Amino acid sequence: MGFLKNLSRRLKGWRTLAFSLLVAALGVAEATDWAQLIPDGPARGWLLLAIALATAWLRVITTTPVGSSNDD
Repeated sequence: MGFLKNLSRRLKGWRTLAFSLLVAALGVAEATDWAQLIPDGPARGWLLLAIALATAWLRVITTTPVGSSNDD
């Protein structure tokens, strides 16, 4: 329960905005025709590989440990 209390305290002042952004993101995700947006065939694999490599690169260049913030 300590984790949830800590999270709630950190999100103070941001919860309503975070909820609003979540609802907006869900609306966009629902309205998007994913079959047309994401290519079919071999291009799909290359796209997923590019996303995975970009994510790994971002993890390498960041200095904050996973799950931490600069004020810890």
